[in-house]
Amino acid sequence: MFRPVIGMNTSTRSWNTLFCLAICLICHTSLSAQIQAKPISIVIHSNIKLGGDGNKSFEMVVSSKEQKYIRASIRNPKKTAGADIIYNGKAIAVVERGNLQSKSRVVSGDEAAADLFDLIALNPEYHFRKIDGFNFNIPTFKAYRVELQTEAEPFGETGRRRPLKAILYKKQDAVTTLVRIAEYTKFFDQIDPYFQPMELKFTDVMTGDIGHISVDKIEYNIGLPSFLFDISGEID
Repeated sequence: MFRPVIGMNTSTRSWNTLFCLAICLICHTSLSAQIQAKPISIVIHSNIKLGGDGNKSFEMVVSSKEQKYIRASIRNPKKTAGADIIYNGKAIAVVERGNLQSKSRVVSGDEAAADLFDLIALNPEYHFRKIDGFNFNIPTFKAYRVELQTEAEPFGETGRRRPLKAILYKKQDAVTTLVRIAEYTKFFDQIDPYFQPMELKFTDVMTGDIGHISVDKIEYNIGLPSFLFDISGEID
């Protein structure tokens, strides 16, 4: 998921661009109380730990608005380097940031599918819901299939099944190949408005790389300006 991020070493770059990342220490985990209304926007604060990169971790904030716009901002601990991955409802851009320079590009093909899958997988019940969920019939996923597996039985008295795995397959000719898996290993106690994963394990099946994400805090309906998802001013 991550492409080369300015100031990050080679092992960090081994990820396509965004996740497939790792559990960091869970500090002050909490859910925002701003959920009286149906969520229109969701902001997830998390830490990621990249497989094969020792104990190095990075901060990541993923912002979603409606089912059209998603932005992930990743920064190193000193905030001297990082990357933004932006989905504006049509295209995906990757912006690599350093102290004195930045590089940006629109991605496509396998990289775009993996990036968008990782962004969606972080918020499974919200994006995979049958009514008003994410539209997977888009060009980015034309050659792919995205699937959510859930627990066999409803959780408690909710009548809803908690997510187990999100899976990305690639379709080519008559062959379907498993590409990527996101496993949900721990959830927040709060069950409304959605089951929200606290810890996730990402596996790139093609490379064998494994990483983790640890979610610290979720905020609902805080108001996200549209310019956050504008890529027109970000492209070189």
